[in-house]
Amino acid sequence: MKPGAIIPATAASLTSLTVTMAVMCYLACLAIGALILVDRAVTSWTSALSREMTVQVRVVRDADIAQEVEKARRITAAFPGIVEADVLDESAGAKLLEPWLGTRSLAGLPVPRLIRVVSDVNNPPDIAALEQALSQVKGARLDTHQKWEAELTRMARALSAVSYAILLLISVSAIAIVIFATRAVLQANRHIVDLLHLVGARDSYIARQIDGRFLRTGLLSGFIGVGLGLFTFLLLGLFGGGSETGVAAASRGLLFATPSIAIWSYGMLFAVPVAATFICLITARITLMRRLGVVT
Repeated sequence: MKPGAIIPATAASLTSLTVTMAVMCYLACLAIGALILVDRAVTSWTSALSREMTVQVRVVRDADIAQEVEKARRITAAFPGIVEADVLDESAGAKLLEPWLGTRSLAGLPVPRLIRVVSDVNNPPDIAALEQALSQVKGARLDTHQKWEAELTRMARALSAVSYAILLLISVSAIAIVIFATRAVLQANRHIVDLLHLVGARDSYIARQIDGRFLRTGLLSGFIGVGLGLFTFLLLGLFGGGSETGVAAASRGLLFATPSIAIWSYGMLFAVPVAATFICLITARITLMRRLGVVT
């Protein structure tokens, strides 16, 4: 008897298992892709926040705001570890208030003036000393964006935990599906198994004949899921809009990243077929050996 002839290639239970596992692998690819995109986006945002700071100069009574802004700029630009200090125009502060106050005129409000500060990553400035130096400027306050960086990091950890939880649930569901499919295959081919036991075939021999079908099922469903996942990210990259910071740009970055990043990203995605194959093969073998013991 040829290996694999015990279970027909068109067995309904294995066909259903292939479709179901392909959907599970597709969902796993989406979760992994989301995990990669979130990690990359947060890393980019936090690196930008860690490099940049903002000096706010508020309007103070008996002080010339223009002179105080220029004084703050000179102090900041000359401070060690600062590579750039640019005074933003008056409309910059108004734009920050638009989400709360709308586009109405803010001419009567004492909107602070802003100075964009870029620090040297290799030689960062002494923040405490810089704040002390800016205390000479009336109404000046240094904002290092540490609060926003901490919030982004906390958000990234929460989203990563959710993604890992989804992957764990998918894996548990896949194991359960393989167990039920294995039992269904044995039940549907009970007469063949009984005949093999009658002629003296061992359980390990019968399990090996069925293992090949589950091995091919795991590989096929895994690659189908990865293909659908890559196609989904490709569609998002092509039709998700032309923004350089939106979902479309992130999807394009996932598919067409630099080689050093692409190797890691595609490696995680193509680990899905390997995981699906191991889940199908190992779970099916354990279930088969236990059920065959019951059958005998």
